[in-house]
Amino acid sequence: MSDPQSIREAISTRGRPLNAVVTVLPAPDHEPAGPLAGLPVAVKDMIDIAGQPRGNGNPEDMAGPPAQADAPIISRLRELGADIAATTALLEYAAGAQHPLLPEARNPVAPHLTAGGSSGGSAALVGTGAVPAALGTDTGGSIRLPAHYCGVVGFKPSFGLLPVAGVQPLSPSLDHVGFLTSDVATAIRLFTALTGTAVPLADGGLRFGVLSSQLGDARLEPGIRASVEAAIARLAHRADVIDVGGAPLDLLNEPLGPIIRYESWQVHGETMTAHPDHFGATTARMLRAAAGVTREDYADALERRTTLLGPAAALLRDVDVLVGPAAPYAAPEISPPVDTPEGEIEGIFSGPYNATGQPAIVIPCGLTTDGLPVGLQLAAPRGEDARLLAAALFAEEALSVGGNVIV
Repeated sequence: MSDPQSIREAISTRGRPLNAVVTVLPAPDHEPAGPLAGLPVAVKDMIDIAGQPRGNGNPEDMAGPPAQADAPIISRLRELGADIAATTALLEYAAGAQHPLLPEARNPVAPHLTAGGSSGGSAALVGTGAVPAALGTDTGGSIRLPAHYCGVVGFKPSFGLLPVAGVQPLSPSLDHVGFLTSDVATAIRLFTALTGTAVPLADGGLRFGVLSSQLGDARLEPGIRASVEAAIARLAHRADVIDVGGAPLDLLNEPLGPIIRYESWQVHGETMTAHPDHFGATTARMLRAAAGVTREDYADALERRTTLLGPAAALLRDVDVLVGPAAPYAAPEISPPVDTPEGEIEGIFSGPYNATGQPAIVIPCGLTTDGLPVGLQLAAPRGEDARLLAAALFAEEALSVGGNVIV
């Protein structure tokens, strides 16, 4: 690993042209020790870092008072020896739209396209090779979608596994903290250090459950389908591949929207009512729509989610992990707001795993004919994060597409 100063130079020279960086943080004043000793980690700018404003992708917040203490996830990373090196750009409040006064993070593979949202700055910075790891948050795919767009690894752990205290909430029953990394091994290193859970090597005998309903979805672009199917075919040379359908996961998209909207209004409604101009116009528009979700609507959505959890879990009855596409299309020019036709379908494959709380990971699996990255999404039962990471490492090796995408 390079010295801390070289890391910071790389963050600036590679990350700033992509609008990925908010702040380059001071180098540690002591020699790091621990299982993550010297590992540079960037942090999505909605997680408290002592002495830094929690910027939230909002100009007023970025100019606001500094956090008084590190969020627990940051404190733990420091204790383990990690070098907290920079904060990274995001969509405003992780709510699905870029603030108009801030530049959107660009894609390291194709800078005229978006890095994705909401953890786009973290994905872009990892994608440049400036840092091997970054923290992100994920409420409906905000780690895994940028990973797919930028050709990096994006890991959302089981709900509640990593602490969200000191992290700006959006939808508390769905919010997760996770990682964007250059490869699966780095995600495993972070996971093992933070949780104390070892990840066993998967030396064969794995059973991958193919979500054929996702592959057959008419909204999935043909080029993405072709890359994912080719990846699954390669996996079939080294593991058992079994069709499990996937309808219960697909149905979970129905209650997900009302849950996010209702909970986001509980978080932001007071500010929106008193100071609507605090938000960018698109975020404000989405929050006004969220205000219309009633408590009864929310209760019905929660009940519907609960009804579907058992059938969704049953998809894993005869397999170790599920496998399918990460998103219906490759990186677009800008992140589509969630209330647009493109935005409404962006998270159809990622969002269900927020509803179930299952761990899910996206790994690079190929390129479109235009040379844009394509991700493969894997998921395991809730609480079986080590199983998922072992399978992802196996799949990464089988696909032979791991590593950084360098600008």
